[in-house]
Amino acid sequence: MQNTLKLIAISALTLLYGCASIFNGSEQQVSIKTHPDAEIYIDDRFAGNGYSQKMLRRDTSHTIRVSKSGCEQTYITQARFNKTSLLGLFVDAGLISIPVDFVTGAAWDVYPDRFVMQPDCMTDQASKTQP
Repeated sequence: MQNTLKLIAISALTLLYGCASIFNGSEQQVSIKTHPDAEIYIDDRFAGNGYSQKMLRRDTSHTIRVSKSGCEQTYITQARFNKTSLLGLFVDAGLISIPVDFVTGAAWDVYPDRFVMQPDCMTDQASKTQP
C-alpha cells in the first residue's frame, strides 16, 4: 500500500511540473546597466539608478527604459521559446509536461536578459540645417 502511495505521489509531482518549470521557473532575472545617474524603468515602474536586477515574468514582453536629463533609450524585450520544455518529451512524451510549461509561462525566455543602455538625446535636425 505504501509503495502505491509513493508511486502516486511521484507521478503527481512529475505530472504537475514541466521540465522548464522545474529548471527555470516562471520568472527570469534581467539586469540593466547604464550611467550611474540615469533612472531605470521596467514596464513604466521605477527600478533604480545606474544598475538594476529584477525578476520578470518569462511569458510577456517588457519595456526597458533609461532616462537622464530629458534623454532616454527604450527597448522592448521578446518572449522566446525555451527549449528546456522539450525535455518533457522524455518524461511523458510531452503530453502533460509541455502544456504545464506553457500554462506557467516557463516555456518562454526573456530575450535579451542583459542590457547596457545609454540615454540618447535626439537633436532637432531642423536647427542643424539653419545658419
